[in-house]
Amino acid sequence: IFGRMGSLLKAELKNGTNWLATILFCISLAVVLTLLGSYLLFPIDAAIYQVRQYWPISAGALYHNFLQLMAYLQLPWIGHLQLTDFPVSQSGAQHFADVKQLFILAWIILLVSAPFAVRFLRQIKKQGQEYRLLRPAQIGFLLPLILAGLASLNFNQFFVTFHELFFRNQDWLFDPTQDPIILVLPEEFFMHCFILAFVLFELLMINGWLVAHRSLKKLRATHYK
Repeated sequence: IFGRMGSLLKAELKNGTNWLATILFCISLAVVLTLLGSYLLFPIDAAIYQVRQYWPISAGALYHNFLQLMAYLQLPWIGHLQLTDFPVSQSGAQHFADVKQLFILAWIILLVSAPFAVRFLRQIKKQGQEYRLLRPAQIGFLLPLILAGLASLNFNQFFVTFHELFFRNQDWLFDPTQDPIILVLPEEFFMHCFILAFVLFELLMINGWLVAHRSLKKLRATHYK
C-alpha cells in the first residue's frame, strides 16, 4: 500500500512540476520576447514622443545609449553601467542593478524551464492529451485580462504599484537632474512594453486553448463513431 501511495505521490509531484515549468516557461518567454521587442519599440517611441527635446542628442547616439543600457541589464558579465552621453547617479545605478537581477532571472527561468516544458508538451501531444491544456489556458488567458483592465484604468498607478511590489527601495524614483536618462524613457514606452508582454502571453494562451479545443473535438468525433 505504501509503495503504491509513494508511486502516486511521485507521479503527482512530477505532473505538478511539469505544469509549473510550463507556466514559468510561458511567462518568461513573454518577458524575454518583450525585452527583445523593446529594441524596436524604443526608437519608434523616442521619435513619436520627441524625447530628444529633453536632452540634446542625435537619434543615433540616443539609440547607442539605449543599447548600452540593455546590454548591461541582460548580460551578466557586464558589471558596471556606463552610458556614453548620460551620467548615472548612485541611486540610479542601484535601481538598474535591481532591474538587471530581474531581467537575468527571466532569462534563467526561460532557459531552465524550456527543456521541461517542451518535453511535457511533446509528451501530451504524443499521448493525444492536448485537451489537458484547456483549463490552464483558459485561466491563463482570463487572469491577465483582469490585470490589464486594472492597468488601463490608471497606468501611472499600476506602474507605481508594480515598482513597489518588485523593488525594495525608492531608487526607481529618478531625479532627472541626477539621472537624465529618465527624460528619454517616456512612460508610454514602458506602457507599450507591458502591452507587448500581455499580448505575447495571451497569444500563447490562445494557442493552447485552440490546440486543446481541437483535441477535444477529435476525441468527441472518435467517441461517437
